[in-house]
Amino acid sequence: MRGVSDGWQPLRISLPEPMTTNYALIDAATSPAIVHAIRSHAGRAHARALFERQPESANVHAGPWLLRLDGEPGLQGLIQSQEGCAGAVARLRAEVEMEELFLHLEAQLDLRLTNGSLALLRFWDGRALNRLWRVLTPLQQRKFMGPVTYWSYRLEERNIELHRPIMEGS
Repeated sequence: MRGVSDGWQPLRISLPEPMTTNYALIDAATSPAIVHAIRSHAGRAHARALFERQPESANVHAGPWLLRLDGEPGLQGLIQSQEGCAGAVARLRAEVEMEELFLHLEAQLDLRLTNGSLALLRFWDGRALNRLWRVLTPLQQRKFMGPVTYWSYRLEERNIELHRPIMEGS
């Protein structure tokens, strides 16, 4: 009598990895000409100013810009030219399209203080994010990252990498 296990092979199912897209956050305050360069290299589908719908909209020329790097090779050189300035460029990977990431980052701009007033959270500046990250709990880090799985920036000749915390039960 043949055993039940004779010839039996475990069923192997491989699920596709979630698709990730490469983005950059650039601080336009670091270079007066950067906004013109961004606009000449990318249309709205590849570049959005995080201040465009904010009270700070008059300052889009000096605020953070989200750039979708995939499918836009002209932006790579632009990003590399700015990476020498401490905290000016962050590279991100996210599992969502540009609009959803834009909405998430836009929602992170305002920080409610204990007295109820709002402050602008300069998370796009790696120098500010570096200090902030150290005081956030893993749950706060996960909420801040949202759909971003990887965030890197350069400070003091070092590459800093942040990864979205994996929470139990998620």
